[in-house]
Amino acid sequence: MFVAGLAQENRVRHDVFSPTFPIGTSSFLVPARHDQTELLDQGEGSLEDVRANLEEMWRLNQAFAGVRSLTRYLRPQRHLHNQPVRIVDLGTGSGKLALHLMHWAKRHDLTLHVYPLDLSPRNLSVAQDNIKSHPAIHLVQADGVALPFAPHSVDYYISSLFMHHFSPEALINLLRETYRLAHRGIVMSDIVRGYLPLAAFRVVQPIFARHFLTRHDGILSIKRAYTPPELAEMARAAGIEHARVYSHFPWRMTLVADKPDV
Repeated sequence: MFVAGLAQENRVRHDVFSPTFPIGTSSFLVPARHDQTELLDQGEGSLEDVRANLEEMWRLNQAFAGVRSLTRYLRPQRHLHNQPVRIVDLGTGSGKLALHLMHWAKRHDLTLHVYPLDLSPRNLSVAQDNIKSHPAIHLVQADGVALPFAPHSVDYYISSLFMHHFSPEALINLLRETYRLAHRGIVMSDIVRGYLPLAAFRVVQPIFARHFLTRHDGILSIKRAYTPPELAEMARAAGIEHARVYSHFPWRMTLVADKPDV
């Protein structure tokens, strides 16, 4: 059964997190991590504001390696040729990543079914307009910490600019649960916290972040983000033995965790 009852299939563990080094602390090039809810997640702005913000975030994601940092690690997976492949895009926002994946799959002669997932009705409304009833894209309204999918019914759980929304303990549970549910693995990309990306974001604001939601939440996203060593530590705490964290120019990182052959 593809979609399972939440009570039976989503038993999130809440183990005590004991890192080998402090998560979210400051250093010479990295500020201490902040954990404040972004304006978009607080429901600020109209639907048109949401649409403008998500469009700018998509442009930023394309321009600064966010999309490439996902597809470059999906492409080598030989399991993608075991057709069709089911992918869940966590925290999809505008839904444009799902559309990009469909075009990418067509170029590589792959067959995908993509399930863009988001909790926000406003985000899903924008995503529905962007997707326009694509037959292989299936929007899902659900919480990323209470996933409505049976174990192994989804091949890959992916995300872009999603992990920084979680505290360390919550992110460990997310990584543990998605890896448990996935048939093949997880591929998740995010911004890296640091003073340099903060400065760079302020420089590109006149071009890429003209809307007030993008300007405010973009800065906050960088302050809420993690570093590659922190992400690797949390994957270890989640019990994912073979997780790898890759860094990408200028300030992106991708967590890749493949499951052994089944």
